[in-house]
Amino acid sequence: MFRWAVTTALGLAALLGLAPVGHAEPATPTLPVFTPYPSNWQPDYRPFPYNLWQSRVTPEMITAEREACQWINAQYQPLMDQVYGFQHFLAEQGDYWTRPGVTEAGDIVAANLDQSAAFLDPRAHTLFIVNYPDQSEYSPLFHGDSIYRLWYQFTQISDKIKQRMPSGVINANIATANVYGTVIRDSGVCRGA
Repeated sequence: MFRWAVTTALGLAALLGLAPVGHAEPATPTLPVFTPYPSNWQPDYRPFPYNLWQSRVTPEMITAEREACQWINAQYQPLMDQVYGFQHFLAEQGDYWTRPGVTEAGDIVAANLDQSAAFLDPRAHTLFIVNYPDQSEYSPLFHGDSIYRLWYQFTQISDKIKQRMPSGVINANIATANVYGTVIRDSGVCRGA
């Protein structure tokens, strides 16, 4: 029993990024509120079909993607590290939300997901336009659709954590968020944002 408690405590500390610091307040595991800033970043219109859709891009879309990219550059990886850390911690606890530290850790990760989704929400929605006459939605900016889908996955992961779902159920959304985040990062679309 003692060994399990020590393992649980160490796992939770590693998950939350807490270092033992005597009697001082532990470092906060929440992500800082992100504030976008001016930059000279411009969209990449070279890939097809974005080179054809450039005339449909508004200044608001450029600002939305620049700010979303700034968030991705600063906070995507720390957030996903927390999400993966929590998923593994939950699985190691046998998906029992009643075990010590599980609910608390899940609440922190869900709060970080909610904060991130709230930041991305208006920007992700700005990046989509409606195509007439078939009413289909698309983004005229390179990877604007990926930013939208990343935002959506964050809302789904948070919702499943709040519902106290097992780690395997949450996994599909985590894997999908990772796909979109990796595609955005590897494309270079956010470079220099």
